[in-house]
Amino acid sequence: MVVRHCVHAFQVRFRITKMGTKKACDGHGSLNYSIIIAIFCILCRFSSFGNPLINVDEGFYLFVGGDMLHGAIPFVDVWDRKPLGLFIIYAFFHLFGPYRLWAYQIGALASVCLTAVVAMKMARCVASAIGALFAALLYVAWLNLAGGEGGQSPVFYNLLAGCAMLNIVRLISAEKPTQSEIIKKGGMAMLLFGLSLQIKYTTVFEGCFAGIFLGYILRQNRFSWGATARYLLLFAAIALLPTVLVGGGYWLCGYGWNWWFANILSIFHRTKEPPAILAHNFMNIMLLIGPLLLNIVLQMILCRNRTAVQRKCAFFFNAWSVCAVIGVFLIGEWYNHYAIPAFLPLSIASAALFASPVGRIWLMVLLAAGTVAGQVMVLENQKNSGNARTFHNVLNVISKEKGCLFIYNGSAIFYDFLPPCKLTDHPFPGHFHSVVENRATGMDPATEIKKVLGQNPTYIMAYTPAEPDENEAVRAILYDRIRQAYMEAYRERQGNGFLVLYRLDAHHKP
Repeated sequence: MVVRHCVHAFQVRFRITKMGTKKACDGHGSLNYSIIIAIFCILCRFSSFGNPLINVDEGFYLFVGGDMLHGAIPFVDVWDRKPLGLFIIYAFFHLFGPYRLWAYQIGALASVCLTAVVAMKMARCVASAIGALFAALLYVAWLNLAGGEGGQSPVFYNLLAGCAMLNIVRLISAEKPTQSEIIKKGGMAMLLFGLSLQIKYTTVFEGCFAGIFLGYILRQNRFSWGATARYLLLFAAIALLPTVLVGGGYWLCGYGWNWWFANILSIFHRTKEPPAILAHNFMNIMLLIGPLLLNIVLQMILCRNRTAVQRKCAFFFNAWSVCAVIGVFLIGEWYNHYAIPAFLPLSIASAALFASPVGRIWLMVLLAAGTVAGQVMVLENQKNSGNARTFHNVLNVISKEKGCLFIYNGSAIFYDFLPPCKLTDHPFPGHFHSVVENRATGMDPATEIKKVLGQNPTYIMAYTPAEPDENEAVRAILYDRIRQAYMEAYRERQGNGFLVLYRLDAHHKP
């Protein structure tokens, strides 16, 4: 009898742990597992720490953040189409002065850790504690595969999106949520999505999905059609509030059109990448998303013994995943980091597989493969884009004969570590060299580069040979001037080409 009682108790305990208790589903995670996540995050991102050249995007964000601290107004004094909130985040990192590079990378690390913990909390609704942990680790590992080892914008806004969805998951898993709980948590979810929009507007897809699902929850809890419509309008207003406040602030200051064009219109003026590049990017995106998307199909087949709450939560995670993936493909161009928003729901949805022996082995293999491949990708990225050694070599060359630097192709992070020298209000290199941006930034790059070259910058940074999506007309203007008045000062192999720094010949100095 004693043995039978012990066996029965163990079976009940195992079943509860395996399926996820209500308490766990409400988001209470294990401190020990959170520590494991933090250690795993550090190990995955360790080889990137201190590298200023992880990605051209985050180098530019840090530069603009610093410019803001010196009075520059985004979209007016320095042009880009990213929302104001992203630059505010990097302005905060810039407050750390000489340690700003480490500040943004540690900030990104903290954001990834917290996002993974939030993912684990949600995954507990459909999986055991270990299964939820694996989902969190899968998210962390997959970031490195898509260029997310640094401070790309999804690294930050995924935390807000995850916290928003956690509020909805708590409503789904609650036995009988009160009307006030639904409104409170729904409003909080949409506010978080509103804030995430000010980091990058592509969260609009997940925000719309969240709003629609909140409408479903309202109807399931006996809200009338009229009340549901009113609350959905309220949720939409809450989500739009941060963007409206920012846009309104620009209008009041007389820069409304600058904000409107940069944030809303300019993206529609971009042209498509050449077909060969689009096909290559599409295949890369499919390789990144495919294995995680397969997990949704596998858990539908392998995980049939579920509670009612688990079925509801699994449906939500699967639907969220599909919505995020659709958003990735609707955006177009399909650069690797565009897939990062989809990694969060796909990883959470994968957690349920841990309940199946086959699924458990598959998740272990997937995590191991993703971790190793991610480290290979990080090292490959350093080979193709440079590292701290490259950064210091270039700065050492420039320090021997100080003067203005114009970056035609390269990382804008160099601007941030050199004395201010404003040659253009469009300092992001891609706005000059990419054919995609030819008529999308409010300036004619051919005219603007003539203006820049007319100021005789002491140094020009470029990449040779030309890239497949190069704006050939602008490149011809640049290299015509380089042949006339510049000499090579530094060259380093990067990937299939070379990063080259040119110095103005002494005979052509004013």
